[in-house]
Amino acid sequence: MSEETFDYIVVGAGSAGCVLANRLTENSSSTVLVVEAGGSDRHLWVRVPLGVGKLLGNPEVLWQAETEPEQGLLWNRISWPTGRLLGGSSSVNGMLAIRGNPAKYDEWQAAGCPGWGYEQVLPYFKRLEDCRFGDPQYRGRDGPVSITEPDDDMLGVAFLQACETAGFPRASDYNGAVPEGAGPFQMSTRNGLRCSTAVAYLRPALGRPNLKVLTNATVDRVNFVESRAVGVQYRIDGETRTAQARREVLLSAGAIRSPQLLELSGIGRSDVLQKHGISVIRHLPGVGENLQDHLMVRVCYECKEPVTVYDLLHSRLRMARALFKYAVTRKGIFATSSFPAIAFLRSNPAAPLPNIRIQLGLTSGAKRLSTSNDSGLDPHSGFHLGGYPIYPQSRGSLHIRSPHVTDSPRIVASYLTREEDCIVTVETLKILRRIAEQPSLARHIVREVRPGTEITDDEALLEYARQNGDTCWHPCGTCRMGTGEHAVVDSQLRVHGVQGLRVIDTSVFPFLVASNTNIPTIMLGERAADLIRGQAH
Repeated sequence: MSEETFDYIVVGAGSAGCVLANRLTENSSSTVLVVEAGGSDRHLWVRVPLGVGKLLGNPEVLWQAETEPEQGLLWNRISWPTGRLLGGSSSVNGMLAIRGNPAKYDEWQAAGCPGWGYEQVLPYFKRLEDCRFGDPQYRGRDGPVSITEPDDDMLGVAFLQACETAGFPRASDYNGAVPEGAGPFQMSTRNGLRCSTAVAYLRPALGRPNLKVLTNATVDRVNFVESRAVGVQYRIDGETRTAQARREVLLSAGAIRSPQLLELSGIGRSDVLQKHGISVIRHLPGVGENLQDHLMVRVCYECKEPVTVYDLLHSRLRMARALFKYAVTRKGIFATSSFPAIAFLRSNPAAPLPNIRIQLGLTSGAKRLSTSNDSGLDPHSGFHLGGYPIYPQSRGSLHIRSPHVTDSPRIVASYLTREEDCIVTVETLKILRRIAEQPSLARHIVREVRPGTEITDDEALLEYARQNGDTCWHPCGTCRMGTGEHAVVDSQLRVHGVQGLRVIDTSVFPFLVASNTNIPTIMLGERAADLIRGQAH
């Protein structure tokens, strides 16, 4: 068994881990080891934005997991893949650049997380982005992550017009002063290519002599001396090794793997640990609890024009034209994740904030991941309108099912188990239809394919949502930041009751603040690096 010593060990080279690797090695006297379970991100479909549909079915770049049969979804299981490669889920996501509503960050602060109000996090949002549009009071210009908007798209323009005629506002910049209304998707892309955290943060730091990155290395547990984290045990090339941390171990393995590693290391609910023969370092009953995710429902339409992903896949001429355009200009459908436009709306006028997110997607199929006939793409030109409550009230949990890191935790998402989530989901479906009925979009529609116009009453719509709803891959909350018995980390992301250990990823979110988690997680990594260095605003 070999051993090396570093100042910091980062577990997971994902959305936050790559940020930590870069920022902590800016000080040449600090040494950092990054341990990533997956491999390289140098993969064609990682770089090309439209390739996201192929990535989400590729076990070579994903941790595989699925929920238990979900009571709220008619006992269906839901697949929960997460990124397992450099860049983590930022290398396999839809590249949607969304910060969330400022008021929700203020709610974080009010919920026992001082320093995480909007005034405090705005400088970190600006620091991370290179955005050439929007008000510079709110938008960054020279950060590592490029933020772009797609070219106008026929259906995208029609969708935005339909939102306006349906009575919803147009958003000039939903990441700016007014985070409400409809607008083109903002994407984390650069020159038509994915701008993951591996591209934006890790790659520029790889030449630093104080940074070491291990790939295809799986951390089994955090090592402790009494109540202090002193390093990690990991497996690489069939060999078990350990690495020592002089200062801190930083878990950035995500909302599924970070709580799993805490439990495997002896931190969590005592009964769960003892059941699997794990010695208890610290009883923290909140580990693995407070699990939240977004559940999307979709209305699918047959389209009159051959402008969707189906048409691309079933016409060599259209494919050749699109590829040529992309190769020459880095524009067109290959420069997108097939989502031209988005809207942040209120499910009813009484809602205090925009509480639903809806999108236009250029695919139509029975499954969320429909990208070919084999995976359920409808056999015709089609698109969907999808949406979900941004701030779900349902709470689930995940816990280890064995003492082995390769065994996925037992996940209970508890989708649609709270009445308010059911009400808002049904309201979302009605709004999707209302938008589709507007003349600008209706003129492109042949028919509603699913759920079908015969399904109209609330009970039937909810049944459709339970049968066909699917994850948006936004799990969070399983190592909640805050105070009280069920908080796992404090406002500086330090694990309660132990020393030398922080968790820095979506698992620390007390509750969802945004419709997508990647940009908030990068912000979290930026501010965490300053907290570690004693430089936080």
